[in-house]
Amino acid sequence: MKYPQSYIFLNQTAKLPPLPTVQAWFGGRTAIYVRGVSKPSKVLNERIELLEKLHRYTMKKSDYQMQCVVFCGTAVSELFLIAQTHDLIKVYWVDSADQAKKIKQLSSYINCAMQLDHHIIDVRETYSTLTNYIYSKTGQTLTGDADIERFFSGRDWGTTTEAEIHIRQIAKNKTRAGVLRRFDLETETETLP
Repeated sequence: MKYPQSYIFLNQTAKLPPLPTVQAWFGGRTAIYVRGVSKPSKVLNERIELLEKLHRYTMKKSDYQMQCVVFCGTAVSELFLIAQTHDLIKVYWVDSADQAKKIKQLSSYINCAMQLDHHIIDVRETYSTLTNYIYSKTGQTLTGDADIERFFSGRDWGTTTEAEIHIRQIAKNKTRAGVLRRFDLETETETLP
């Protein structure tokens, strides 16, 4: 499939018509790939999985079960948008083979950010175990660690580290998350290796 490629994520319960109808919505010559319907493509399926992971991390939602429609072009079909408006979750773009490699690299940094979150949870549990033990032995609560307590409390209310905020923004920017038409790419095409 050529570039640029658009990855349209829909609710799992979305009812897509037969592949020829989806193809017609995008124009008869546009390359279309529907995961689970089209002839399987290892490259496209791997890319879909990477973008799903990116989506779940950037949107802070891990419960999505999604369908994916991939097409080669610069604008999401208006007919498709009208037909699937209630089931549309997000649109992502891969402009070139080079950008696809960068998205794969970004995935490893998303893994790091997810590990950071798990480590913070571990640190919190360890700290809590220590403070509970100290309280049980001395009857005193630790008041000198107010910054640590504020940090943990903030996590309960959705506060994230600056690094997590930046990784989410980089991921959104790198994939042009939510953009329905790419005016900047309307004359470019490239063939998938």
